[in-house]
Amino acid sequence: MHAQRLILLTLCLASASHADNGDWQYTIKPGDTLWSIARVHLSTLAHAPALQKLNAIRNPYALKPDTTLRIPLQLMRQHSASATVTDLVGDATLDGQALEAGQRYPLAAGKIIRTGPNSALKLLMEEGSLVSIGPNARFAIKEATFFPSTGASNTWLSIESGSIDNSVVKNPLMQNRHTIQTPSAITAVRGTGFRVNVADADSSATEVVEGQVEVSGHSGSQAVGAGFGSVTRRGEAPGGSIKLPPAPDLSPLAAVQSFSPAILQWKPAEGMAAYQANLMRTQPSRRMMDDKLLKTAQWYPALENGQYQLTVRSQLPNGLQGYPAQHNFIVHAHPAPPLVLSPAEGSRLAGRELAFRFSGDTGTRYRVLLSRQPDMQPVAASWDISQPDSARQLEAGGQWYWQVARLDKQGKPGPYSQTYSLQADAGLWRASYPRGMQISGRPYPLANARYQLTLQLLGRDSQAFVYSNSQPAWQDSERLFSGRYRVSYKVSTPDGYQATELDDILLVD
Repeated sequence: MHAQRLILLTLCLASASHADNGDWQYTIKPGDTLWSIARVHLSTLAHAPALQKLNAIRNPYALKPDTTLRIPLQLMRQHSASATVTDLVGDATLDGQALEAGQRYPLAAGKIIRTGPNSALKLLMEEGSLVSIGPNARFAIKEATFFPSTGASNTWLSIESGSIDNSVVKNPLMQNRHTIQTPSAITAVRGTGFRVNVADADSSATEVVEGQVEVSGHSGSQAVGAGFGSVTRRGEAPGGSIKLPPAPDLSPLAAVQSFSPAILQWKPAEGMAAYQANLMRTQPSRRMMDDKLLKTAQWYPALENGQYQLTVRSQLPNGLQGYPAQHNFIVHAHPAPPLVLSPAEGSRLAGRELAFRFSGDTGTRYRVLLSRQPDMQPVAASWDISQPDSARQLEAGGQWYWQVARLDKQGKPGPYSQTYSLQADAGLWRASYPRGMQISGRPYPLANARYQLTLQLLGRDSQAFVYSNSQPAWQDSERLFSGRYRVSYKVSTPDGYQATELDDILLVD
């Protein structure tokens, strides 16, 4: 038995009957007779004499209330259980047949259930229990029996890989038996919530959120209560009962991510070796983006615009994972704002005429917001402009603040740039007249970020100009030659963040 791990989930109430080794202990009620019990619970009345003999009943019509009657499970009414797919993200199969959400499937012994990469499956068992299966899982159905007279079931699943979360309903009449077999131990569970994770063929982890667990390995056993877990390795005694890590603190994460890759950084928890992270897109269509083990408390996934849900569990050095934390957020990162050539930050205009120069080919459309306040509230004006029609007139002089966004094909703005300031009606003598090249982009909220700008004049065999800076602002004392440039703006950090903010066209006249 050391080569296999059994997790036996037996769910009990203080007032409920309980089963032992293939029997159901039925509590006799007033008015019960052996024949009335047999008529309801046995597969045939022909089993009644065997039941009478097994329980040494002298008078089948005079049963004493509140005493127990031992009923072997093999004598009871039963049929192969079934399950309904209540939720499916990605791909899952039952013996090679693709599963579909909302459909009901028989769980015959010997059938194999698989989930694909970035996939998740939820099964509502016939007796009401919920089984949630993670990505890259494979398990065989050893037994799935439903007892209609009691509403209980016996389920035995043999897992080779993946993780499974179980939420088992309480049945006051007859306990539900859920057995999960994995490569390394036997775990007897009394409770309604537990999780099993098989990371490899030689070890597995049991994490209990409700009830009591008895973990038995090659030698010895270990009691594990709610809020604790145990790791068992093949051929060894179960590890000690260890308190599960609390849910990670995801409060530092922004509600709206305006950068891609998204910047997901949360507070590292002391003593944690890794973080199990799952990323699900919830809108416009449901899709699991990734499920991975992270060595640090950060993740930089490249994401399209949409709504997402991040789930993170902290992991101890021994492999036990704790309670999950979830964070819902929106990605609004595309199209990225353009690079700005003019007006540069802090420009002073002689009058009120503005000539905007942004990256983008002819016909590219932008939206410029203006305000008198640095926080851009309230917005005093909103201008939709395009290349090369980019000149506008301010309504008054003085201090102004502005931002720019690129418009998509539907005319909706992407994320806005940082806020720029300018002063109008400064007069000829106080006006600023920039020389050479000045280009700026939006900064990223990342420590030690490096910004690289590459310019390549199109149509000529010329060398690319590469500028690197700790801030997204680049200057050159020489003006650029007139023409069309391929411009690339990249961002990187020492901890592995890599982004290509723009791969664009720059028009220089």
